[in-house]
Amino acid sequence: MERKQKERKGHLVLVPCPLPSHMSPMLHLAKLLHAQGFSITIIHTAVNSPNQSHYPEFSFESVGGALLESCSASEGDVMPFLSELNLKCEIPFHDCLVKMQMCSQYNPISCIIYDAVMYFSAAVADHLLIFRIVLRTSSAANYIGLSILDENDCLPIQGRRMEEPVAAFPLLRFKDMPSFRTCKQTRDVLTCIYNGTRTASAIIWNSLWCLEDALFEKIEDDTLVPIFPVGPLQKHSGSFSTSSLSEEQSCIAWLDKQASSSVVYVSTGSVVTMSEDELLEMAWGLAKSSQPFLWVVRACLVNGSGGVEQLPKEFHETTRNRGWIASWLPQQKILAHRSIGCFLTHNGWNSTIESISEGVPMLCWPRVGDQRVNARFVSHVWRVGLQLEDRLSREDVERAIQTLFADEEGIKIQKQAKELKKKVELSLRQGGPSSDFLSRLVNYIRLQGAMIRLSNA
Repeated sequence: MERKQKERKGHLVLVPCPLPSHMSPMLHLAKLLHAQGFSITIIHTAVNSPNQSHYPEFSFESVGGALLESCSASEGDVMPFLSELNLKCEIPFHDCLVKMQMCSQYNPISCIIYDAVMYFSAAVADHLLIFRIVLRTSSAANYIGLSILDENDCLPIQGRRMEEPVAAFPLLRFKDMPSFRTCKQTRDVLTCIYNGTRTASAIIWNSLWCLEDALFEKIEDDTLVPIFPVGPLQKHSGSFSTSSLSEEQSCIAWLDKQASSSVVYVSTGSVVTMSEDELLEMAWGLAKSSQPFLWVVRACLVNGSGGVEQLPKEFHETTRNRGWIASWLPQQKILAHRSIGCFLTHNGWNSTIESISEGVPMLCWPRVGDQRVNARFVSHVWRVGLQLEDRLSREDVERAIQTLFADEEGIKIQKQAKELKKKVELSLRQGGPSSDFLSRLVNYIRLQGAMIRLSNA
């Protein structure tokens, strides 16, 4: 490892959040920066740690250990999890950095890049006088939505007020604002995340200028620090899996046999759960639509327990020749397949930006957190999808699928999705905004590192 570190220019320490939707963009960023000549050390928690054998070019350090044995996240309980995680990781993270600074096998640390929700990193970096940059793994729209939440808006809005536009952000209605299942600890955690972002030397975004240019300009004016929207990170760094779950690959041969742009891909992510009634309504909506479908039904999808066994025999018989159900799938590969015609999604940001990158229209069924913000932008700003009602019905699912595949509105959405994909591709090319922001980011890190070395000389 010592030779590997010494041969590279600049040593970056990256601090990912253990939630799968946060871990993935950080690992893609690590690959991207390593390709630019930096040595990379990943400091991760003992919870959901990455498979080190997949990344032989990186160094790894683990913090937290037994302190984190009780930490777990579930739908709606992410804020208490993040609160406990930050509380228990600060001292071990400090000790880990001190050890690294004293160890000859590591180059001096040029910069710490941390996930915004791992805000303990900010305090430790400042204490040790280490330059720091924050990575935002969600959209600029979500950041602005979170910044204007008041004490009473942490919970989902109820009643007639839901349809009203938000005065400070009229692109959203109140029902589209970021939401959480409990207010307990939420306000304190959001404040810490927000402060940890605003006080960083710069902000990296897994988003694109062509999607959110006006919002990025507003954020840059408000924070007075440089921003680098270098996304979509998964498209920069090539196709490799960051999932800690076992991915079923055999469906690709089935997809190869389907007509172009005909298959409905259904996945609600790694955390979202649903009721048995919602599972059945989605199932029969897919059955009644007559479209072939590929459906991720996780082992813990239905109220934390199994889902496949709760699907009735009649459903399996009805869809035997046009449906494929799996516990987990290689999503980036699926979305890039020619047979995928739409994506029924919870609109987590990774899923949303991956779908946009491949030109796949979306059927949006958001649940918590930033998902409602993303769904609103997909359906009413970028116009590359339709939004399902919160209260899922088989008729709603069937109608939405038929609209997207057969109606004039759906044809317009398909065309817009393809146009947006072209903008993403242009953004990633040399001279495009994402490519330019990446070059600026690399130069910024190297310049700041050089200035710090001069000041310490």
